[in-house]
Amino acid sequence: MASSDPFGSEQDPELDISPLIDVAFLLLIYFLVTTTLQQSEADLSLVLPGVEQEDSKEVKIDQMLVLIDAQGAILVNDEFSDTDPNDRVLPNLTDRLTRYAASAEIANTETQVIIDCNPEAVGQRFIDVLNVCAKSGVKNVSLAN
Repeated sequence: MASSDPFGSEQDPELDISPLIDVAFLLLIYFLVTTTLQQSEADLSLVLPGVEQEDSKEVKIDQMLVLIDAQGAILVNDEFSDTDPNDRVLPNLTDRLTRYAASAEIANTETQVIIDCNPEAVGQRFIDVLNVCAKSGVKNVSLAN
């Protein structure tokens, strides 16, 4: 008598997914290796108040104070620079910090920008100021308060 099962008495067929897992890991490794990450936010060296370096040397530093008020207006050394809180490019601050960095390089001194941000200001405004500092070539940024 013939069996109605076309596979006869063999076991039930199984699907081996181990090659599929190998291919998935190879694709993952490929995309990790070939992906280029763009650094949108600059890496600035922040000098926190109260922290001193042990082997720091005496450096002549010319300082500039950047104040961000609660409405998002930016004051540089107590003079209004950019008052439109929706303008993220900050052209006046960019121009001023670029000239400041260039003059410090000519005078062979280091730049120092102190950012005093009002706690009620939008956090993106602070990030915009940091981006302008990086774009302008300011190396040392400190935070007040």
